Amino acid sequence: MQTRSKNRKEQIISVAMDLLQTHGFENFSYLDIANRLAITKASIHHHFPKKEDLGVALCQAIQDWHEVEFRKILLANISAQQKLDTYINANLRYACGKNKICPLSSLQVDIASLPTAMQPGLKALDEHELDFITQVLAQGRQQGEFNFAGETKGQAMVVVLACKAALQYSRVHGDDIFEQTMAQIMTLLGVTSIAQTGLQQTG
Repeated sequence: MQTRSKNRKEQIISVAMDLLQTHGFENFSYLDIANRLAITKASIHHHFPKKEDLGVALCQAIQDWHEVEFRKILLANISAQQKLDTYINANLRYACGKNKICPLSSLQVDIASLPTAMQPGLKALDEHELDFITQVLAQGRQQGEFNFAGETKGQAMVVVLACKAALQYSRVHGDDIFEQTMAQIMTLLGVTSIAQTGLQQTG
């Protein structure tokens, strides 16, 4: 019985995550989730009495995903440029999917109206992702793969914001705008010929 209840809770979070990425947190209801799962709204309230409880669970689900995937990348025996490429072209796009936006970006859009209980989780998500990219850029700079001006954390912020904005724009203007933005990011990072050669050889 406990396993069944856990599975139902995971199903609710999964459907809510999909709705978050396609509609935004403020634009879906428990009825939408109930219709998707063919259950009653009471079943959802049993696990998440208020929508903000569900919102906190969504933040935690994103955090759990970040911790697993970011750790894999950081521990991988590949160049910093390849780690950044994995984030951009695999993990980030996978998180967004077709006709979806990054769940973290979706929450940020609704920041002014999000319940207070969700604010700490959202802030922690932002900081975790930024810290991850900062580590990747710091490694690349130390190893001579990147040659960019300014502070590493500031540059990491530019990378994260550019990636997510480009994904948003690509929904309207097509994938070319994403590719062009990423190419410009590599230029701003001052990707060296050594790093490019290494990436080509392992690709």
